[in-house]
Amino acid sequence: MKRYPIEQITREMWKSSPLRISGNSKSMCCGEDTLLVQSMEGGFVTRNCSKCGKKTTLPEKAFTELDLWVSCPQCRNRMIPQMVSKNYAYVCKKCDLFIHLADILPFWDDL
Repeated sequence: MKRYPIEQITREMWKSSPLRISGNSKSMCCGEDTLLVQSMEGGFVTRNCSKCGKKTTLPEKAFTELDLWVSCPQCRNRMIPQMVSKNYAYVCKKCDLFIHLADILPFWDDL
């Protein structure tokens, strides 16, 4: 399976977008909604408090329950959530490619 090559300008646009993905939980620190972010290079994703930014891990079950519609860039079918090389990704088995979730999320310090 190959990683879909996202152009740098597209990745930067996604990461700077005001659209945020909910972590579907309240933070333990402030009781506020959490947001998904890329917390370090390499694709590690956490859910951070929307008020203070404190991070917690995103369990795999929570990832698979996000119900995001990620369209395959080749066949346009809905991609499925799956772990790929220890990172959360969306996979198209038909086209044999994936997109890391971290590629479409803001960096933790951009909130």
